[in-house]
Amino acid sequence: MDKEKLVLAVDLGTTNIKSGIINKKGKILSLIQKELPLEKDNTGKAEHAPEVIFNIFAETIRETTKGYEDKIGILITSSYMFGVLPLDKNMKPLTGIITLLDTRTKEIFNELLKEVDFKEVYKRTGCPPLLYYPFVRIYWLKKKHKEIFDSAKFYLGSKSFLIYKLMGELYTEPSIDSSTQLLNIHTLNWDPYVLDFLGISYENLPQVVSADKILGKLPKSTLNLLGLKGEVLLGVGLYDGGAVGSGIGALGGDGIGVINIGTTAMFRVPYPKVVFDDPQKMRIQVPYFFDGKWFPGGGINNAGIILKWYRDNLFNLSYEEQSKIAKDIESDNLFFLPYLTGERNPDIGSIASGVLFGLRPHHTKAHIVRAGMEGVSYIIRMLYETLRELGIEVKEVRAGGGGTKSDTWMQILADIMGLEVAVTRVEEPALLGSAVLGFTMLGEFSSYKEATEKLVKIEKVYSPNKEKKEYYNKKFEFFVQLTHNLKEAFSMHNQL
Repeated sequence: MDKEKLVLAVDLGTTNIKSGIINKKGKILSLIQKELPLEKDNTGKAEHAPEVIFNIFAETIRETTKGYEDKIGILITSSYMFGVLPLDKNMKPLTGIITLLDTRTKEIFNELLKEVDFKEVYKRTGCPPLLYYPFVRIYWLKKKHKEIFDSAKFYLGSKSFLIYKLMGELYTEPSIDSSTQLLNIHTLNWDPYVLDFLGISYENLPQVVSADKILGKLPKSTLNLLGLKGEVLLGVGLYDGGAVGSGIGALGGDGIGVINIGTTAMFRVPYPKVVFDDPQKMRIQVPYFFDGKWFPGGGINNAGIILKWYRDNLFNLSYEEQSKIAKDIESDNLFFLPYLTGERNPDIGSIASGVLFGLRPHHTKAHIVRAGMEGVSYIIRMLYETLRELGIEVKEVRAGGGGTKSDTWMQILADIMGLEVAVTRVEEPALLGSAVLGFTMLGEFSSYKEATEKLVKIEKVYSPNKEKKEYYNKKFEFFVQLTHNLKEAFSMHNQL
């Protein structure tokens, strides 16, 4: 391989797209970010217009690669989970790409809960009963928009749509389709039980291949569209959270728990076999990750969005100012349940809302900010405790994302979890994670572990304060109980 060949990584999110060129030392040589328009209305619709999204994707790449047009060796994409796009027999989109933020499936979800055995679905797919999955979206189309369902020949996700536009072929990979509730987590192929229930077949879905499969060289027409020269390979790549996990260090060894704190958050642990929660509880998701490992744990709807809400609606304080005022105080028995946009915990789900509990006259904005950081950290610990209960050992924790810029928050997280938290502070972990795959696929590294060791650097380690262990254990137990006790109130409030 030409030593000057670089990795072009693109991360397609729900609200933004990022494109970066990375060298084999992990340095980002060029970076472009653009906002993505979301089509919304008062019905709960939240869709991406497919051609608009792809045009922005291509434009972003053209801008990123100026001056590097002939130096790209491989293109790797990561993209958001939960997206679904129905197309007709001529590959014409019948809707937009329905995103995670779309809530229209609320109108049929209770009906679906009665019609399908979700315990069986969980055992097969690793997905608890939530209204975000493409399985639920397709059922909704069948029940409420039968003309679309009857015309649909193919169902693509955000990544498989990009691959189709780039290569003209239908491919997908297990990490992103672990969030469809259509993929059997044991066979890593489409599940006949859920397909039969919906009335669709394998022919309606893209072929599932490994995330590190090289699909071939980009066609000349695609190279021209993207402004690239020479031979550029296309690798399949991971879903966005998987790429973030790789960029934080998830492929660096066994027992590494990965936390990403951005607008949302996640806590997951790569594990060499499928591990399920009790089907009565279904507290964790069990997606496939990569390289013979699954990725048990969960996503969290509300993380950095809490500090943004504080900034924009309450205190007019920057993230740095919030971190500073919360550093040297205790929240003093003030609890914030940070469920502003609902939560992925199936026990409370989309009906949950934010709660400030225990408020007294002496509490200040500093107490409220700290309670918010603690609330997010308690949710992460809830996932951690569930994984421990299921026998998954976490030897170390690595954290990335914008939230890691706050020393205050990272120390709170270490204290609440009782574990050392190693922070990579990678500016763009999803892009770096794709580069870990890309350079290994190009033969620059002998393994993903070696690539991780070379590209992912730990900047700082936060150690838990032993004196705070009992203090936070009691507060954590109360937070869990409070969430549980408010379930009925959430349900009643949701029906007002």
